[in-house]
Amino acid sequence: MKERIAGKRKEFRTVACINATLPLSQISSVSEELCAECKFTDDGEDRVVVGTLDLNQCYRLPDEITGKKPEGIGGDFARAYLSNVCVAKELHRNGLGYEIVAKSKLVAQGWGISDLYVHVAFDNEPAKKLYMKSGFIFENDEPAWHARFLDRPRRILLWIGLPGTKDL
Repeated sequence: MKERIAGKRKEFRTVACINATLPLSQISSVSEELCAECKFTDDGEDRVVVGTLDLNQCYRLPDEITGKKPEGIGGDFARAYLSNVCVAKELHRNGLGYEIVAKSKLVAQGWGISDLYVHVAFDNEPAKKLYMKSGFIFENDEPAWHARFLDRPRRILLWIGLPGTKDL
């Protein structure tokens, strides 16, 4: 992430890390279980990071299946990918994942992005449900041989057209 933000990876044009935070007072029952490094004070209020994702506008993704939309000249500049989407295990199924994905769509629109993608493990049903609820649809899947070659779980690629595009 640091390399992408610093511009050291030329295939990434714009990168943002979007965080979800809550006041510690709202989650006192699980606050001790949450990571100490994720706690901070903002305007005198103790808070904790409970979810995060990276939004990446990039020209290419090495070793990844990539999106096909939009097509034509300049299409690479209007495409972005979500990555590293996570919510604290203690707070799963509370709508936080949905909210940070929704926020990422707004940020992407502000960048002029028309097509947003996310890779998700083929067998990660909770994540697939989150993205489908958020409006993503299936576009492509990674061949099993490719996943084996890269020594990782097989993944699928999901897509959503952001408002203002002809594909909606």
